[in-house]
Amino acid sequence: MNNESSKIMPLQQLLSQLPADATEKIYRQLSSIISYEPCIGLMGKSGTGKSSLCNTLFSPPPARVDAISGCTRTVQRYRVTHGTHTLTLVDFPGIGETPELDSLYRSLYQAWSGRLDLIVWVLKADERAWNEDIRCYRDLLRSGAEPERFLFVLSQADKIEPCREWDGLNHRPSQQQQQNLQAKTRLAETLFATVHPVIAVSAAEHYNLHHWVEALILALPVHSGSAVSRHLHPELRTDTVRETARDGFVRVTGEIFDEAVNTLKTSGILVHYLHQLRHRLLTVARAVWHLLF
Repeated sequence: MNNESSKIMPLQQLLSQLPADATEKIYRQLSSIISYEPCIGLMGKSGTGKSSLCNTLFSPPPARVDAISGCTRTVQRYRVTHGTHTLTLVDFPGIGETPELDSLYRSLYQAWSGRLDLIVWVLKADERAWNEDIRCYRDLLRSGAEPERFLFVLSQADKIEPCREWDGLNHRPSQQQQQNLQAKTRLAETLFATVHPVIAVSAAEHYNLHHWVEALILALPVHSGSAVSRHLHPELRTDTVRETARDGFVRVTGEIFDEAVNTLKTSGILVHYLHQLRHRLLTVARAVWHLLF
């Protein structure tokens, strides 16, 4: 028995009390979630600090895999490997050079959208206008992109004016900078009509990263939150991050169980038994989550 199988054994033992076909279905789907390899897209202009942000978030830092050609531009792929598990980051070419290239950019996104769990769109906090970003984003929405799959973040918060007031000792903005950052986040939420909150961060100063990572886990599809959390830098796996990811895994486990037993012909006694078994399964899933992820 390999290490992964031994970790899921407590769940297997409970599932063995169900008919074989239901047991197999639940086990197969749970194994798929536990071994899931998430894929996150990175969008925005060149120079917004996408690489710096990713290097700070994940442990070990992402390693470049390859560049995938798309006509005259390329998509860069990076991987974060943790044991036998992998997280893929897909860095799209910078937008805003010309309308023609932005059209190509839209085609690249459409080619990848089905494989992405979430798209992180990076905006520079000190940029005066995001006209190109807005135009490209609205173009993607008109092409069928779903707004809930985008998480916007303001990068390089330490460069917001008045930048000389940044508190380098405590790695935080001055009162005036904080007010300006709050105004910029509200502006971004309005202009992009965001589904998820926009948060200002600084990778160089490690500012607000905990807060943003918590938003990242919440924005991810429920089946991929735990898989992403295992790749985060240990300092960023806060209690809130772990609890959010764990709750998501438990919820998905319950949904998988419900779907598998829904076809069983049940009497009143069996319904009560299945309800008890479900409760025990979710209790065990919560207890062993830290071993699985």
